[in-house]
Amino acid sequence: MSDMSILSTILLVIGTLTGVGAFMFSIYKIAKRVDQAVGVDSDGKTLSDRMSRVEHQLWENGGDSLKDQVNSIASCQTEIRAEMGIIKDILIATVEKPKKEKVRKAS
Repeated sequence: MSDMSILSTILLVIGTLTGVGAFMFSIYKIAKRVDQAVGVDSDGKTLSDRMSRVEHQLWENGGDSLKDQVNSIASCQTEIRAEMGIIKDILIATVEKPKKEKVRKAS
């Protein structure tokens, strides 16, 4: 074998090994992403554990869930709306009363 054919063979082997290594590295990166998405997070919780925490927030459970908090805010808002209506009626009655008295005095 000549020096050129040995060099060509070595370069071909190195190129092939580099290509295989790059392919394996790509597969490793994809597997690592899938594991991070589905597997255990940095706190040691699985996807199932994380989803159960989300479910806990979606249904009423005595005040701890997001739905309980939204219901509480809605209830408070209804009370505030009623109180503001009463205050508005009192203010309108107070403002209109002097106008009526002024009109009566003028006649």
